[in-house]
Amino acid sequence: MSIGPRALVLRAPGINCERETAYACRLAGFETELVHINALLREPEHLLSYHFLVLPGGFSYGDDLGAGTLLAKNLTVHLGRQLQRFVEEGRPLLGICNGFQVLVRAGLLPHTDWGNFQQTASLTFNSSGRFECRWISLVTESSRCIFTRGIYRPLELPVAHGEGRFVVASAEQLEELRQHEQIALLYDGDGYPANPNGSLANVAGVCNPAGNVLGLMPHPERYVRALQHPQQRGPADGLLLFQNAFAYVCQLLGLEPPVPPVEGGPGADESSKRRLWTPGLDGERENQSHGLPGAGDLRTPAAPAAVATSDLRERTVALAVTRDEPASLSYATSGVNIEAGEHAVELMKAAVRATHGSAVLAGVGAFAAAFRAEILQEMREPVLVATTDGVGTKTLLAVQMDRFSTIGYDLVNHCVNDLLTQGAKPLFFMDYLATGRLDPEQAATIVASVARACQEVDCALLGGETAEMPDMYVPGSFDLAGTLVGVVEATERIDPATIRAGDLLLGLPSSGLHTNGYSLARRVFAAYPLETVFPELGEPLGEALLRPHRCYLPEIMRLRAGLGPALKGLAHITGGGFQGNVVRILPPGTQAVIETTAWTVPPLFTLIARLGQINDAEMYRTFNMGIGMVLVVAEDQADQALRLVPELVPIGTIREGEGVVLTGEVPS
Repeated sequence: MSIGPRALVLRAPGINCERETAYACRLAGFETELVHINALLREPEHLLSYHFLVLPGGFSYGDDLGAGTLLAKNLTVHLGRQLQRFVEEGRPLLGICNGFQVLVRAGLLPHTDWGNFQQTASLTFNSSGRFECRWISLVTESSRCIFTRGIYRPLELPVAHGEGRFVVASAEQLEELRQHEQIALLYDGDGYPANPNGSLANVAGVCNPAGNVLGLMPHPERYVRALQHPQQRGPADGLLLFQNAFAYVCQLLGLEPPVPPVEGGPGADESSKRRLWTPGLDGERENQSHGLPGAGDLRTPAAPAAVATSDLRERTVALAVTRDEPASLSYATSGVNIEAGEHAVELMKAAVRATHGSAVLAGVGAFAAAFRAEILQEMREPVLVATTDGVGTKTLLAVQMDRFSTIGYDLVNHCVNDLLTQGAKPLFFMDYLATGRLDPEQAATIVASVARACQEVDCALLGGETAEMPDMYVPGSFDLAGTLVGVVEATERIDPATIRAGDLLLGLPSSGLHTNGYSLARRVFAAYPLETVFPELGEPLGEALLRPHRCYLPEIMRLRAGLGPALKGLAHITGGGFQGNVVRILPPGTQAVIETTAWTVPPLFTLIARLGQINDAEMYRTFNMGIGMVLVVAEDQADQALRLVPELVPIGTIREGEGVVLTGEVPS
C-alpha cells in the first residue's frame, strides 16, 4: 500500500458527481479511488486504508426516503465503527451537497454522538420551492475547519440542489455552533439569490468540533479549473478546499506538506486570520503566523520578481517586485529575473508567429521588425495610415474578473476602427504591455488575445514590449496599448472634405461601452459585485462591461466597395461621444444634427444613468450610447447603404452651420 495521501470517493446508486470529485482530489495531489458502497459494506476495514473520504453530490438512492437518508443509514449501521475511528484519528471527511445531507442525517454533523448517531440539524427544501442552480459567493468564518484554513477572500462556487436550507432546532443551538467555531462557510449576502436556499443565518457549510469533517451545499469539485467558470476565471476557488485537505493529510502522515494557500497578506487583520493546523491528532490547535508574502495570487504565492529582455521576440520584458534587502546586490536582487521574462515570451511566441505571413521578414528574435511592403508596389499611390491607442481602465475589470482572453480584441479593434476612418486596411500591429508585477501566463494570455484579433483582420503582430514597473503600477494592474499601421490608395482615401449639407448620417450599433467611459462606469458600479444580474441586462454585470470593442472592418469594406465615394466620412465614437468625435470630420460651414430618439439606447447605458443619476447631456458626452460608428453618406445612396448593411440606423442629417447638435430628449 502506498504511503502517500490516499482519497476514497464514495459511489452509490444515484450519486452523479463522483468523477469530477475524484478529479479534484487528484489535482490536489491525492492518489484517488472510486469505491462503491457495496464494496465497503463487504469489507468495512478497507475504509481505514484511506486518509481522506469524500461523499459526493447527487441523489443517493433516488432520495426515496428523503435526501441522503438511505445512504446515511448504510454508513452508520454497517460502517459506524470504522467511521468513528476514521474521524477520531483526525482524517478529513468531506460531504458535498447530497453528501452534506448524508452527514447531517447520519448525525455526523454538526455534533456526533457515536452511541446512537442522532440527527441534530436538518437540510430541508429551498425557501424558493424550486431547484436552484446558480453561481454564488461564499465567505469563510473563523472556524476550526481544516478545509478553509488560510482562505480570507470570498469564494465563488456553483450550487445545484432542491433541498439545501440549513436549519437547527433553536437559536441557542446556532449560537453554540458559532461559539464552537463550527460554521465554516456563509453565503455572502442576505436574502435570495445570494442565499439561494434560505439557510438559517446564511449557513452554507458546517464542520465538526474537531474541524476535520465538513459538509457544504455548494460544489467545490465543479470549479477546480478556470475553464469550468463561465468567465474562465482562475485560480479556481473550489480546488483550495481539496488542496487544504491534502496539506493537512501530509502533516498527519509526517510528510512535507505543500505551502498552504494563504491569502491574508500584509493587510489582513491579524485577529481574523485562521489558525494553521498542526500535525497532532489530539484536536488541539495553535495560533500560528503564516508569515507568507502575497495578498491573493494563489498561482504564485511568493513569486520572485523579474525583469528580462528576450531574444525570442522583439519584446523587452521588464519585471520587478519589492523584496527583502539582499546581503549583496546583483541583477537578480535588483528585480531582474531573465528566466521569468523569457518564460513569458516563450508562451507568447506561437500566438505571435501565427499572425506572420510571407511579408514578415524579421519578427521573432529581431531587435526591430521588418515587413516586406510588396503590397505597396501593386498600388498606384499608396498612403500609409497609422494610429495609436490603449484600452484604458477597462483593464482593471479584466483583472477583477481574472479574465484576459478578450482584452486584446479591445485594443486591436479600437485601432482598426480608427484606421477605417481613412479607408485604410491594416498591415501590421505593435503592442505594449506594462504591469507592476509579471505573471507569465497572464501576459501570454493577453498577447495571445492581441494576436487572435490581428489574425481576424488579416494583420501581422510584428512584436512589442512587455515591461514590469512596480513603482509605476499598483499590484495586479496592467496597461495595454498599441500602434497599427495600414495602407490605402490616395484616390480611395475617405475624404470628409466632400461632406455637404443634405448628406445623411447612419449609425452602426456598438457592442457595449467599447473602451471608453470606464472610469465613470466603474464608479457607478463600485458597490455592485460583477456577478450581479440586473433585470434589464439579463446577464452578469461583468459580462456586459467586459464585452469586447466591436470591429467594423467587414461592414465598412462592404460599404466602400458598394458605395465608392458616396461614403464621405466615418467617425469612430470613442471618448467625447458624438459631439467630440463627429465634429472631427465636419468641413467648415457644416453641422451634424443627430436625432437621439432614432435608435433604442441599450439597457447598460440607461442603467448607468439611473444608478449614477447622470443627466443625458453627460451620458452622450461620455459614452457611445449604442452607436459605435457614424457614417456620412450621400442622400441618394442611403438606401443602397441600408441594403448592403441592414443593421445601419438612420440617425440624422448634415446641414449648414457649425458643430454637432443632438436633438430629441437630449439638451444641445
